[in-house]
Amino acid sequence: MRKLTLFLAILFVSVLCSACINNIAIQELNNKAQEFMQKGDFQSAISRLESSVDLDGTVFETRYNLGVAYISAQEFKKAQEQLNEAIKIKPDFADSYYSLAVAQESDALKILEDDEDDETNVEVEVVSDDNDEFSNLKNISEEEAKQLVDMLSKAVNSYKKYLELKPDTNDKSDVEAQISYLEETAAKYAQKYQIGDFGAAE
Repeated sequence: MRKLTLFLAILFVSVLCSACINNIAIQELNNKAQEFMQKGDFQSAISRLESSVDLDGTVFETRYNLGVAYISAQEFKKAQEQLNEAIKIKPDFADSYYSLAVAQESDALKILEDDEDDETNVEVEVVSDDNDEFSNLKNISEEEAKQLVDMLSKAVNSYKKYLELKPDTNDKSDVEAQISYLEETAAKYAQKYQIGDFGAAE
């Protein structure tokens, strides 16, 4: 499965809301987190942003930025939690859905990578001829396949919401190609493992 190449489009956003300007501590924590992100020190950025959330969990920029920081630290489940919180606060901010899609897709890819790295995995490789439509798919458990299909379907829905909110975006063709690829991959795993309604995830 190919790696996501759209990740570079995820941006840290500045705290601009008028309610936050009155809270200098939140502003300072977010600014410091941004400095750490630029240096590649994701854990320090996360620590500052978590402190900012503790002060006020209703600040969109903090939740969004924490999601981005968690993606950078490859903590994809935590990223999804924060980005979903950001979406509750500001549901029309398109980049939240893009970032959420990246976290969901990355979480799905982790299932395949974990399977590759698992030295204790003694599953017998199924021998198939070159015409087998499933020959290029990883052998994973049925439960992992369900998780994979679910996460890819969620990523597709998030990418679609991004395009719905930002129809004239410069990366539209890239995102559409990624959606097609993820749909095709999800469909193949759903067919191989006989998982129904794979496109129903929201």
